[in-house]
Parts: sequence; structure tokens; C-alpha cells
Amino acid sequence: MKKGIPSFLLIVIFFLGISPGIQSGYSSEPFKDQPVLINLWVPPLPFLPAAEPKPLGDFNSLTIPLKRAGRLFLIEAVIDGVSGNLVFDTGATGLVLNSTYFRNHRITDNFTSNGITGSTGKIGCTQVEKVEVGDLYYEDIKADVTDLGHIENRRGSKIIGLLGFNMIKSFEVVIDAALNELQLHRLNRKGDRIQPPEKELKQDYVQKIEPWHPVLIMKGKIAGKQLSFCFDTGAETNAINSQAPRNIISTISITRRSDLRGAGQAGNEVLFGIMNDFALDNIELKNMETIIVNLDALSEVYGVHIDGMLGFGFLEKGVITINLEKKTVGIRFAKNTAS
Repeated sequence: MKKGIPSFLLIVIFFLGISPGIQSGYSSEPFKDQPVLINLWVPPLPFLPAAEPKPLGDFNSLTIPLKRAGRLFLIEAVIDGVSGNLVFDTGATGLVLNSTYFRNHRITDNFTSNGITGSTGKIGCTQVEKVEVGDLYYEDIKADVTDLGHIENRRGSKIIGLLGFNMIKSFEVVIDAALNELQLHRLNRKGDRIQPPEKELKQDYVQKIEPWHPVLIMKGKIAGKQLSFCFDTGAETNAINSQAPRNIISTISITRRSDLRGAGQAGNEVLFGIMNDFALDNIELKNMETIIVNLDALSEVYGVHIDGMLGFGFLEKGVITINLEKKTVGIRFAKNTAS
């Protein structure tokens, strides 16, 4: 990762969110309800990275309900007395606030960022006294601030910000899309749960990961070639880099194409399709929708090569467990999803 890239640059939300590289305000016609890329931010200033937030609260294990807004997962939260929803987004690093609800906070480092179709608006940084998510809370942490009104407008939910992966990565994280819940388990120095589970969740597949990347990178195979995928709970669909070799792109069955229109006059075209040859080692996962789009700018911002992204279509394949202490991602597949 390039030193000095602030956490707000590491946000990726398909259809309603923010992605390093695509400008705010995109829509898709005639497929209004299909996921598309929305935003791209490019770092114009040498920011210092924020310290990792320390999670507080009197619990060893905590289950947080996840609400659905389309294919986004929302978490109820209270930030400095403001209640609303945070988008659960492992493609972001820290906390990002919607400027609509935090106008009274002192904003520093306010500047205009740029995307491929022009300016994407003002970005700033502020200090938050308290963030509360059920029994979990944080005190005196830094947050990035920007306008997230486009998310609210498209989903009709009050969005006060985004909850990034740095906020919870010290826990063992269990994401159950079928039950709409997020489990957080405190760990000892060996990476085991402090409070052992009553019934051990048997994993069908476990992959070793590299925890030092700014985002979670998983390995998957297409056309027999191992590729690097960003795991992103804020992505409403999977994505494949349009710059991938032709034999990889040819495995995707194209179903349609759609124009992406930005706030400016320029536009881009995206291809939608179905992954036919995606596998985790020898385990094949079928019928995952994907878009084909240039992700080179995303690789540039993250500082690690990314061939694709695993979003909602991957999340619904089973229960996913992330343990950075043990450097593993485990999956318990839902019935009839893997072969």
C-alpha cells in the first residue's frame, strides 16, 4: 500500500457506494436496480494513516443484526448522539461519516478529490467522541467525512456512515448472510476465542491469507489461473478486471451491457455476466453474477494487484469466518452452492 493513503480512499461500494476510481452519481439505464460502480477518489495530498480504532465493551462474543438495503448490509449505530445506519463495508478501512449529519463537527484537511469524470466533491477528517454499535463502542477516534447522500437517495435509508474493516479486525468475524447477522468474538494471543463456542462451526474450506494488506485479499481460480480478489461486503456484485487475460474473460457468460453516467458528461459501459469457472482450490462456485470493469485504479490505491472483487454474490454462498490472528478465512457453504 502506498504510504499516506487515508482510509476514505479505501472504500468500495457497488451501485450505491464509493470506489477508488469511479466518480459519484452514476446510474444504470435501463437496469436501474443493477449494481454499478459509483465513485473513484484519487489521493491529492500526503495524508498520514489513522491509528487503528480500539474496540471497547463488556463482552467476549457479540451478535450484531444486519439489515438489508438492496444488497447492502446496514448496522444500527449511534455516533456522538446521532442515530442511524452504517453500511458494513470491508472494502473500507476505518470509519467514514456522512457530512449531512455531522456539520457541527470540526473538519480538517478539507479538499476536493478527483475521479475519471471530474471532481467528486469535498473530503475531510474529523474527531469522533463515541461510536456505539450495541454493546460495542469506540472512543475518541478519527473519521473521514464526505457526502453520502447518493446512498440514502437510492436506498431510502438513513445512512450516517460506513463501518470499515479496521474497526473489527481484532475479532474473529463471522458473517452469516442467510441469518442477516454479524458475529464478533474476542481472541486470546493464540487466536482462539476467549469464549469457546457451544457448538463448533465446521468449515468446508479454509484459506490462508496475508493480513498485512489494507483490505482482505482472497485467492480464487478462473480458467485454472490463480487470481487475487478483494473481499468486500460493501460490493453489491462481484467484479472482474476488464484487463484480465482473454481466456479468463471468455469464461464469463455476458448477459447484458449498460451505460454508466457520471455527474459530468462522460460515461462508461459495463458488461454484466455470470461466472462459469470460479473455484476456491478445487471447490467450484456457480451462478455468481459479476460485472467486467477496469480495476487498475483500485489496485493503484490499495497498493496490491487486484484481479477482481468478491461481493454479495459470494457472501450468500455460506457462512464466512475471518480470523486475522490465525491468518485464515473459512467458509461453511450453504446447501447446493459448491461442487
